[in-house]
Amino acid sequence: MPCPKTKNCPTASLPYIVREGDSLYKIAESYSTTVEKIMMANVNVNPYNLNPGQILCIPLPNEEYPSCRTTNYYIAQEGDTFFTIGQKFGVDTEEIINANMGIEPENIYTGIILCIPVAPSPVCITLSREGTRIEITDKKNGRTKTYESTLTSDGVLIPGRIVLTKKRLEAGGVEGAKELLFSPYEFGIRGKSQMKDSGGLFVVTDDNSMLEIFNACPVGTILEVEET
Repeated sequence: MPCPKTKNCPTASLPYIVREGDSLYKIAESYSTTVEKIMMANVNVNPYNLNPGQILCIPLPNEEYPSCRTTNYYIAQEGDTFFTIGQKFGVDTEEIINANMGIEPENIYTGIILCIPVAPSPVCITLSREGTRIEITDKKNGRTKTYESTLTSDGVLIPGRIVLTKKRLEAGGVEGAKELLFSPYEFGIRGKSQMKDSGGLFVVTDDNSMLEIFNACPVGTILEVEET
């Protein structure tokens, strides 16, 4: 399935899909920013007339090692370099180096956890309503990879679009549990390995697939649940 057309937010900002009852103050509080900064990033937005489904660009705090406040983690794989990772996510090599102070570019090894500055996502995610299929589509070439999955509870998902806003992982790099959490943290994707404090509704896939999905999808990726 092709990626939906959405607002392309600039580097260091996150797309946010407005929900019923939202206000700029409420959104700013959730993302540790200010109404003024959101207004500067969305010059044509009427703050008194937000519409559900409307996409805003939310400025994010600067990433400073070792906190990675945006939680945009990446687990290095064999052959990775700061340059190739930057090419994958549309981020300058220097920006990645600055976000990972203390890690020498020549000392990247498989399993090391890196912090990637947030840029427009190169992929989108599609889910079946039953939670039985996860599709990751590359925006550049339109290629889609499909993963089998299950829901942690009976029923179907609500059709619509949400945004990947937080990535979590446990120590262990490649083997550790991983989660992708979507606004407003009521839903996520994880592997069969579960984090100790994990809660809420999840789509679950096998751990090898989860490693691929975790690394392919940066913070800001749009997820769409199919209508049928």
